[in-house]
Amino acid sequence: MTIQLRLTLWYTALLGVTLILFSVLVYYALSTNLNAQIRQDAQLQAEDVTRFLRQQLDAPRLFSTLNTFNENRDIPVVLQLVEMPKPVLFAGSGDIQLFDIQSGKVLRRTRNLIRKPLPVHEEILQAIQKDESIYTEQKTEDGVSLLVYSVPLKTDKKTLGLQIVQSTTAIELALKQVSRYLMFGTALSLLLAAIVGAYLARQALRPINAITHTANSIAGTGDLGRRLNIPEDGSEVGQLAATFNEMLDRIQHLFKTQERLIADVSHELRTPLTTIQGNVELLQRVAMASPKAGSPQAKVMLETAQEVLHEVEDDATRMARMISDLLLLAQADSGGLTIQEEVVEVDTLLLDVYRQTQRIAKRIKGEDSLEIKLGGEDQALVLGDRERLRQLLLNLAENAVKYTHNGTITLGLTKSDGWVQVYIRDTGIGISAENQEHIFDRFYRTDKARSRELMGGSGLGLSIAQWIAEAHGGYIQVDSEPQRGSTFTVWLPELSSNLPSVAETRKKD
Repeated sequence: MTIQLRLTLWYTALLGVTLILFSVLVYYALSTNLNAQIRQDAQLQAEDVTRFLRQQLDAPRLFSTLNTFNENRDIPVVLQLVEMPKPVLFAGSGDIQLFDIQSGKVLRRTRNLIRKPLPVHEEILQAIQKDESIYTEQKTEDGVSLLVYSVPLKTDKKTLGLQIVQSTTAIELALKQVSRYLMFGTALSLLLAAIVGAYLARQALRPINAITHTANSIAGTGDLGRRLNIPEDGSEVGQLAATFNEMLDRIQHLFKTQERLIADVSHELRTPLTTIQGNVELLQRVAMASPKAGSPQAKVMLETAQEVLHEVEDDATRMARMISDLLLLAQADSGGLTIQEEVVEVDTLLLDVYRQTQRIAKRIKGEDSLEIKLGGEDQALVLGDRERLRQLLLNLAENAVKYTHNGTITLGLTKSDGWVQVYIRDTGIGISAENQEHIFDRFYRTDKARSRELMGGSGLGLSIAQWIAEAHGGYIQVDSEPQRGSTFTVWLPELSSNLPSVAETRKKD
C-alpha cells in the first residue's frame, strides 16, 4: 500500500469518525431539545387547564359554554362544558381527558379522544394516587405516537386525574428528516474528503517522488551532477530536498577527491618506480660489463653504481614516506588514529623545530642560502601529542624552505586570549588568493608545471598538518601574497584557559 493511499484513508477515516460523532451529537441534542419542549408545553397546558377546571368544578352550576383567555402566557384555552352525562370538549394545543383515580374510568375527554380513546394504565393510577405527575408514551391503534402527561386535579369535593395528550409524530418526522440529512451530508463529505485528500497527498508527496526519481536516475547513470529543483520553503519536504542536494554535493566532492587521489597517487608512485626500474637496468648493464679491478672503467662504473643506488634510495624513501602519509590520513579519516595527550612546552618544541629547520635548509638549499631565525618567543603550555605537533611544524617549515630562495624564514611564538599562536613566516614566492582555499587538499599543488626538485615531498604535508591542528582543537591560518611571502599561523588552545570559540576567534582576526 502506497503512502498516498494510506494518507488518503487516514484522512477519510479521521473525518468520517469526526462527522459521525458530530451527527450523533446533533441528533441527540435536537431530540432532547424537542422532547423537552413538548413536555414543557404539556406541563404548561396542564397548569392552565387545572386552574380553570378547579374554578368550574367548584362552581354552583356548570356553564354550557365558556371561552377564557390566559393573560400570563398569552395562550387561548377554550373549554366547552355540557351536561355531566355528555362528553366535554377541551380545545387547546393538546387533547385532554379526565378520569377517576380509583377506577380509572374516563369522565370527560376532548372530541379527538372520543374517536381514539386512550386507556388509563395502572402505573398512571398509582402515580396519581400518590399525588405525583407522570409522563408516559403510548401508541394508538393506527400507530400514532403520543406523549401523555398525567397530573392530579384536586378540587374541594374530590381528586381527579387530568391527562394532557400530545402527538409526537411531528417530532419523529423531523428527527427522521434530520437523520437523513446528516447521513447524506456525512457520506458526501467523506467522498469529497477522499478526493481532496488524495489530491493533497499527491501534491505533498510529489517532492518525495522527485527525490526517488532522481536517486534512481543517479543510481542508473552514475551522474552525480543532477540536483533536485525543489524550492526550500521551510517545510519538512523542502528541508529534505535541501539535505538531499547537500548530500549529493558532498558525495560528488568525495568522488572527485577520490578520483584525483587515485590519479595523483598513481602518478606519484609511477615516477619513482620508473626511476628505480631504469636505475636497476643500468646496474645490470654495468654488472655485465665486468671491467678489470683498478682500471679507469671500473672506477667510473663504481661511481655510476653508487650514484644510481643513491637515487634508488631517495626514490624508495620518498615512496615509503608517501605511503606512510597516506596510511596516516586514512587512519585519521576512519577515526583509528588517536592523539596521545601530554603537557607540551611549545617554546621548547619550537626551538627543536628551529634547529631541525636549519639542517633541512642546508640539505635542500645548501650552505648559507637561507636565513633561519627566531621571532617572538613566549613560554606556553598546551595539551597534546608532542611528536604530532613536531610533525605539524616541520611540515610547515619544510614547505617554507622549499618555496623560499635566498630569503628569510622566521619561527615565532605568541599568546593571545587563551590561544597559543605558532607562526612560520617566509619571504618566498607566496600563494595566490584563489589557491589558498585548496592548499590543504591532498596532492594539491599551486603550480603543476614546477619541477619535482622544487616541489619535493608527496603533496600531503599540509593535509596532515591541518588534521593534527584540528585534532588538538585548533586550526591553521594562512596569510600570503604572491612574490611577497607567506605566514602560516598555528592556533592551539592554551592549557587550563577559558577559551572563546574558534568561530569567534576567526571573526576577531
